[in-house]
Order: sequence, then structure tokens, then C-alpha cells
Amino acid sequence: MGRYYPVNLDVRGKKCLVVGGGEVALRKARALLDAGAELTVVAPDIHPKLRILAGAGLEERPFRDTDLHGAFVVVVATSDAIVNRTVARDAADFGCLVNVVDCPALSSFTVPAKVRRGELLVAISTGGECPSLARRIREELEERFGEEYADFVAVLGEVRRDVLDKVPDAERRVKLLRELTDTQWLEVLRTLGRDGLRSEMLKFLAEGPEQGQGGG
Repeated sequence: MGRYYPVNLDVRGKKCLVVGGGEVALRKARALLDAGAELTVVAPDIHPKLRILAGAGLEERPFRDTDLHGAFVVVVATSDAIVNRTVARDAADFGCLVNVVDCPALSSFTVPAKVRRGELLVAISTGGECPSLARRIREELEERFGEEYADFVAVLGEVRRDVLDKVPDAERRVKLLRELTDTQWLEVLRTLGRDGLRSEMLKFLAEGPEQGQGGG
């Protein structure tokens, strides 16, 4: 099996189909909704929480190939190998991206282990060779990148736009933005909070990297 090509998919407003009604399907559906997908769930038996989550997008019945019309992404999460193969084959015929949970051979993409902190997303994959190692690395990264990184990335995004608007020199922009990613700023965030971090970063930009706070 060849190496995967890593990519982040924008599923906002796109039809994403989950075939399956159990706890795994619930997790997959929740992740798609969190990413802004237009969710459809099809299964004859539905987990109570999934029924609530899917809402009007729920079809409580067996899969039909017509469910694939307009689907961008298809996630198959059933315990029936025949259904899994059927959906994977039909999804390929319809040109959909398809993931059959725990079966890379039937999938056109896999879903990596991940750590998310706001807009920061770190994905870990072993190409299906050792999912347990991917989980272990994810757990280590969850400790390394705490919840404060969500605010850190958000403020950096705001300040970065300010730099791009107000600093015409490309070399100086690179230097300033590199200074702003120094981990010393995390201590400012922990001490002063999100608004305090933004204020200190803007002060740093006004003074320049030689006088302001930040790493070298």
C-alpha cells in the first residue's frame, strides 16, 4: 500500500454521509458536524445520542445507493462486512471520498489520530500499521500542547494580519512573525490572558523585536 498524501478537507456546507448507527458512527458524525458538514446518517438501528445529533439528517433504514447522490465524504461505520464493501464500492462509483472505519483497504482516505486546540490541528498517522502507536503519540502531544494553544493561535492570527497590513518589508515581516511564535509568549498568555497577550504583542510590534518582549 502506498503512502498517504496528507490533506485537510473543507467540508463546510457539504453533504457528508455516515452509514452506521452505533457509537463509532456517533463519534464520526460529531466530528463532521464540528467541521461544519451538512450531515446525513443512514442506518436501521440508531444510537439514541446519534438520533438527536443527526436531527433532520437521519434516515432510519438500510443503506441505498441513492443516499450517495451529492455526497462529498462518506464514512462507513457498520459491523457488517458486506454492507461496508457495498457502500465502499458504490461510493467509489459515485466519485465520493470514502472512509471505512478500521479498513484502509476499502477506503480512499483514512482519519488520523489528532490533537486539536482551536485552529491548531496536529494529525498523527502510521499509515494503518500501528494505530496504538498513533494514539500514544497523540496522548503525548495532548500534554505537550495544552488548551492555552487555542488562544495562542487565535491571537497570533489577529496579530499576523496586523503585521501583513502594516509592515511592507518582507524580511522584517518574517523576523517579526518568527519572534511572535516564541514559546515565551505562552507565559505572557498564562499570566495576562488572551487580551493581555494581544496588548503585549502589539506593544512589541510598535517597539520592534530589539526592545519588545519575546525570544531571540
